[in-house]
Amino acid sequence: MVLVVLLLVVLVLPVPWLHVVSPDPLGHAWRLDGRLYIQGEAIDPGGDWSWLAVGRPPVVAELLRDRVIGNDTPPTDLRRGSPRRSPSLSEPAAVAVGLRHAGLDLPMRLLVEASRPHFEDLPDHVVITEIAGIRLTQRGDWDAVVGGWESAEGAGPPAATLTPTVDFAIRDGRSFSAPGTRLPYDRIDIMDLAPLGLDAGIAVPLTRLAPVSWFRKLSLGSSHGMMVALLSYSHASGNDLAQARHIAGTGGIQGDGTVTRIGGLPSKARAAKRAGADVLLFPASQVGELETFDREGMTLVPIETLDDAVRWLANPVA
Repeated sequence: MVLVVLLLVVLVLPVPWLHVVSPDPLGHAWRLDGRLYIQGEAIDPGGDWSWLAVGRPPVVAELLRDRVIGNDTPPTDLRRGSPRRSPSLSEPAAVAVGLRHAGLDLPMRLLVEASRPHFEDLPDHVVITEIAGIRLTQRGDWDAVVGGWESAEGAGPPAATLTPTVDFAIRDGRSFSAPGTRLPYDRIDIMDLAPLGLDAGIAVPLTRLAPVSWFRKLSLGSSHGMMVALLSYSHASGNDLAQARHIAGTGGIQGDGTVTRIGGLPSKARAAKRAGADVLLFPASQVGELETFDREGMTLVPIETLDDAVRWLANPVA
């Protein structure tokens, strides 16, 4: 009997490094205020704040079933995703964006990822640390590299006896030289990072536990970045943006405050409504996804930047 009970328990255990998102996934609203920490202090401005997510980890029984009968849409392995989508990087960066918007002088760092190489002898996925002798430590360094590429292309074709090459180094110390004037990768992702020493994130005190620290390094997603930045701004500025309302939202955030697209918006909107949110902030570029959504008293606010969200919450308009 004991063995049967143990087997049943094992079969329903979630597998935290895998993530299932169905065609119409379940949305979740998670409390943000009181759970976000900045330098050891729990941030809890007025009102209620929620961030939104979709999907769930599969359970052991589902994985065994998939092994036997197969699965056309297997769960995503979060151990193999982009580091920039890990809470350990994305949350402190979002906090830094919010604090900078409130007037604090925080120098942002830079992460440059490249994938889908043009040549077989190049690594499939790399973090670029240097290009043409320029160390990529902040956004201005990247802009200088891109500006150099544009200048070279504007100067006309190279001399017939010369073959242009691009030299670059990656995080593990290896260096490469490839033909062309740009990085030999189809996809290049740029992320602003928080300054060293900024201890911030959701439930940070728990990260001292090894299992939690490991979990926060998984590629869980960064669609809560805008809300983390907004809450950080509200705290640092002393500006009561919620005004006793329940604010829910979703959207990534860039270093300049630009809000980026996310997945599963309709499901997240339903989760916000179930949670009783008064306001839903979401990327303006996805407004078409909520055209038929029944808001039932919840105000939908499409935004392009963090500043848009601050202005609307301070002075709501129809």
